[in-house]
Amino acid sequence: MLRMATGDVVAFEEMLSSHQGMAYRFAYRIFRDRHIAEDVSQEFFFKLFRNASRYEPAGKFKTYFYKVLNNLCLDTLRRMNRKSLPDFQSFENPILDGMPERDDRGAPDDHARVREERRLVREAIQQLPDPQRRVIVLRELEELKYREIAEVLGLSLNEVKVLIHRGRKSLLKIMRRSPLFEGHDS
Repeated sequence: MLRMATGDVVAFEEMLSSHQGMAYRFAYRIFRDRHIAEDVSQEFFFKLFRNASRYEPAGKFKTYFYKVLNNLCLDTLRRMNRKSLPDFQSFENPILDGMPERDDRGAPDDHARVREERRLVREAIQQLPDPQRRVIVLRELEELKYREIAEVLGLSLNEVKVLIHRGRKSLLKIMRRSPLFEGHDS
């Protein structure tokens, strides 16, 4: 960021190549549309470059990164008619979706089961109310700490803890209705 503040285009290209996937995945989880996610993530990097001189390296860059990105997503949502967003789409690429690929070289049944589990978890996350979905995505998929999430979303630490607790409870309720829990006692 400090190099970008001096107009260093190479620094911008390095930032883009190392963080583009993170920005795209986050935007994709919010909008569930590849084109919107691409547009938002591109706009985000140009915004970072234009405003690099305002960056103050007081905290973690990761927190700053997600705070700016989250604000841009919120601004974009406000500009859009939320009803125009597509319904949940099935994701076929676990890397884009933030679900890490495992070594699934086991039996074909195991591979199919793992893919189905991932699909059901992604669908369950998408069913959460927006504030809960945001904190769950930032905590469980982006692996931010509670304080970082609070800073990114402009919430108190207690609000984040409550949202994560409620989000996890909601996820469990949703997942208990899914085929993953068939045959298991609740």
